[in-house]
Amino acid sequence: MRGPARRLLLAPVTITATKPLLPTHVKGFLWVDTLFRGTRLVRDLEYYWNPRAANLTGQTIQFWDYLDRRHPGLDFAALSPDDLGHLYVRCHASGDIRPMDRLRHYTERVEREGWVHPATRAATRDWKRQLDLLGVHDPGLTADRPTVASIDETVELLARRHLCVDHRRHGGPAYLDGTRWGMPLRPVIGVDAHANYLLVILRDLIPRLAAGDEVLLVYDDDLAHDYALLARVLAELGARPSRLPLGRVPIGGVVRSSRHGGWDGHSLGRLAELCLREFDPPVYRLGMRLYFIAMLKRTASEPFRPDLLRRALSRAGRMLGEAGAAGATGDLPAYLRGFATPAGWVDPYRLTDGLFARRAPAALLDHVYL
Repeated sequence: MRGPARRLLLAPVTITATKPLLPTHVKGFLWVDTLFRGTRLVRDLEYYWNPRAANLTGQTIQFWDYLDRRHPGLDFAALSPDDLGHLYVRCHASGDIRPMDRLRHYTERVEREGWVHPATRAATRDWKRQLDLLGVHDPGLTADRPTVASIDETVELLARRHLCVDHRRHGGPAYLDGTRWGMPLRPVIGVDAHANYLLVILRDLIPRLAAGDEVLLVYDDDLAHDYALLARVLAELGARPSRLPLGRVPIGGVVRSSRHGGWDGHSLGRLAELCLREFDPPVYRLGMRLYFIAMLKRTASEPFRPDLLRRALSRAGRMLGEAGAAGATGDLPAYLRGFATPAGWVDPYRLTDGLFARRAPAALLDHVYL
């Protein structure tokens, strides 16, 4: 790694637009957006989002292949994200998924050109429109960011530091080796030669992190074991990682992956349609943050509840009226530092929950929430 530097790299787990934005996705985007907009006012911060990381995963590649084989004549540009999501569910329920060693032409094209399947390109444009309406900073949803290091370069670097066991020359897999910390070996390259998401993340992050740089890893709580290992590896290489796991949002009392369905009527597009019938866009933006950050909290214990979302929107309307009348700005960076974690990033939950207890400075709402 390079010489010392003082900054924070914000690195949330990335997702591919193969379905509509659902409550779990909305929660993640709002937590990260609030953290980013608050923290950048108090310290040097880079928000890093690379679409290739998710586009290179087996789950994405296999779905794209399914679309090309089973629906070759479909006009993907005219397909709604909900309709695409239904195809995504059908794909994974069908078992009609080809092994990755037969799909290398897809991964090679993504690596070489940053290619994105037309279905995902169309869905990403819809995601961007929905997130713009929600006031979420675009981290680069449509950006083409070539992965900095190759697979071989990354594996060789990790092996030199005794962080990787590489059996590829014998036709076997490669593993991240966390046994020194009591962690099991974690496959990162399969016998089919496909690299999973952890290795793609390392290919991106290792060259971007100088010794002493801080990195905040934000991820789904069900990836906790992988991210604990990832943090250990980055620390061994000289970075200073911290972690923010976020629980999924249960729908109908059930926590499930979007590929298993059960999310009809809960897409962000549908929520926006319902909310904006009654509330203005600024109220929608603030109310959604009050609900998904302060009311749902970090964990996955609370299910999605439309009645509580409506209550949050009503409260947001009152807050905006009070803040507008007060017109107070104050020293916003100093105010935000009061909500910083020991790792130096502004805690979205504490900051947002605090809005219920005190009158929010207008500058805070303008710069962080609207």
